[in-house]
Amino acid sequence: MIKGICSFCSGSCGIELLVKDNKILEVRGDRDHPITKGYICPKGKALPEIVHSKDRLIKPMKKDKDGNWTEIEYKDAIKIIVKKLKGLKDNFGPESLSIHAGEAGVRRQFPEYAKRFCQSYGTPNYSSAGSHCHLSKKLANKITLGVLPSPDYKNSKCIVLWGYNPSNSNPYQMMDINESIRKGGKLIVVDPQETSLASRADIHLKLRPGTDGALALGLIHVIIKENLYNRNFVEKWTLGFEKLVELVKDYTPEEVGNITEISAETIIEAARILANNNPSNITPGIAIELLSNGFQTGRAISILQAIMGNVDIAGGAMMNSPAFLSSLRLNDVEFNKGSIGSTEFPLFCKTYDVAQANILSDAILEGQPYPIRAMIVIGSNPLLSWPNTNKLRRALETLDFLVVMDNFMTETAMLADLIIPGSFFVERYEIWNKVGPSGEGVIGISPKIIGSNQGVIEWEFIRDIARAMGYEKDFPWNTEEEAIDYRFKKLGKNFEEILNMDYGYKHREFKEKRYEENGFDTPSKKIEIYSQTLKQLGYDPLPVYYEPAESKLSTKELAEEYPLTLSTGARYMEYYHSRYRNIKSLKEYKNNKEPMVRIHPHTAERHGIKNGDMVNIESLRGSINLKAEITEEILPTAVIIQHGWNSANVNELTDNEALDPISGFPPDRSLLVKIGKYKEDK
Repeated sequence: MIKGICSFCSGSCGIELLVKDNKILEVRGDRDHPITKGYICPKGKALPEIVHSKDRLIKPMKKDKDGNWTEIEYKDAIKIIVKKLKGLKDNFGPESLSIHAGEAGVRRQFPEYAKRFCQSYGTPNYSSAGSHCHLSKKLANKITLGVLPSPDYKNSKCIVLWGYNPSNSNPYQMMDINESIRKGGKLIVVDPQETSLASRADIHLKLRPGTDGALALGLIHVIIKENLYNRNFVEKWTLGFEKLVELVKDYTPEEVGNITEISAETIIEAARILANNNPSNITPGIAIELLSNGFQTGRAISILQAIMGNVDIAGGAMMNSPAFLSSLRLNDVEFNKGSIGSTEFPLFCKTYDVAQANILSDAILEGQPYPIRAMIVIGSNPLLSWPNTNKLRRALETLDFLVVMDNFMTETAMLADLIIPGSFFVERYEIWNKVGPSGEGVIGISPKIIGSNQGVIEWEFIRDIARAMGYEKDFPWNTEEEAIDYRFKKLGKNFEEILNMDYGYKHREFKEKRYEENGFDTPSKKIEIYSQTLKQLGYDPLPVYYEPAESKLSTKELAEEYPLTLSTGARYMEYYHSRYRNIKSLKEYKNNKEPMVRIHPHTAERHGIKNGDMVNIESLRGSINLKAEITEEILPTAVIIQHGWNSANVNELTDNEALDPISGFPPDRSLLVKIGKYKEDK
């Protein structure tokens, strides 16, 4: 068996593979792996089925004027791309090109090379899946604490999973969570539906979708009022506490109960459990980001953690930073124009040096602030994963040139002019970063297990375009090994050294309260409850709460016609966003073969809907038809729909206009819809 690291998601679980004649025959969890300890999920088990699928794209394809596909040679595909890009730059300027690296590039190497290519070419419009995943809460914590911390579940006496369900998204983490619970640790789950974890929790805060920020301020109110915060830590290491006290005065348990639909008694009890069981930690999931007030919600949760002093200690929030690799950013590169989104979301775009993908469709359709005329999409299916699908489809169809690189024929690929087959992680080398079992920083290389006779390695695709464009100086590496070797120079290591370490290189030991040496990585060197940085940019310097852009309180007239709150985007273990629904074993896992809408029995009774009936869900932006699943696990005022299905694409309902004003994230977890029985057109 060959040891490897699974990269189907960001979990980076240890695996062992049986390989014969360049074919993967079997995959199992690596029991010796110090972090994942033999765990493997359904996607990992399905690795041979996925990699060797008959549906896999095997050659570049070009669409003719009649919409038919013709296989072409890879070298000819590169020639077509280079010719188009040169003409685009000459006629419309380099900024008219957008390159997007999707979820397949998260914590992978090729996105950094794609960004470097954008710098060589002259376009500021590189974007990533971070436009609607992870980067908002990372930014909120960076502004507040200096870094997004990692939870130490194993040593915690109280764990709060806030819009985060690791039993589906990072199942190996359940080993440490279960260990904490066995030792008497408390579990609080914040989720609008009763998940399997919520049913085990000491407290389940079943809130109205989109009201997380109010709940966080309400918990802070109780903790301050009852003097349950860490006074010494707050006085020495925070900035703006007195302003926070003033802010939360109005967020009494009774008022927050009215907003969130959680009883005041439950809010008080949760605050006391959290504050009286130290050390504790809070893990915010993507759910708190996908709100029209997601950034400030992330700040409020970060501050809730901080005022109890559970920062950078065992069992609390560990202040980890990834290994510092040699930068791929080119020096002295200045773009002629700002990226799409840099005016609307300056803090987000400047911090990450990116465009905000959620408004690319507006730039394409309206030409503001300037037109985007071509896109290269790598490892992403925007039609199923970006908000407001109907607008996005019109935009993509308007482009002069669209290239999609993927492993399978996706809905977005069908719109492309040119398709390039991609690779899987077992066909290339990949750098991975993780936090070890004792809080230490670990970095390693996932080895190349088999050669690919079908796809193109994403890094090579970017390099080949760059060199053909004349950017050889910016892309001097001939092989993956050389490129990775360059990245490790800053660590004082090389490719071979790291590759030969099955479980990675420990680049940093965890040390409690490291901030006592140099402070926090913020302008004041303290935890910034009140942020001068936000104030200077015209944002509220405190973690204010405001109602979702669409809700029964903020848009009362709209709520009369669209009375239900939609939440979408939750993870399911067998799929990863829109991927792998063509894989037989994964469709049969839990019999998750088709899209469903979860509705409460009261809603079903009111509309005469029975379990399994086809229903219509409609928002201001579109409508979809799918089967009903009637359950008491959700609120009577909510509906929950799984994303990623083409047959009932929930992003036809979502919005790309009422975006978070700081991050530009879409409000996928709180939108108004209405429901009715499906009536087939006659």
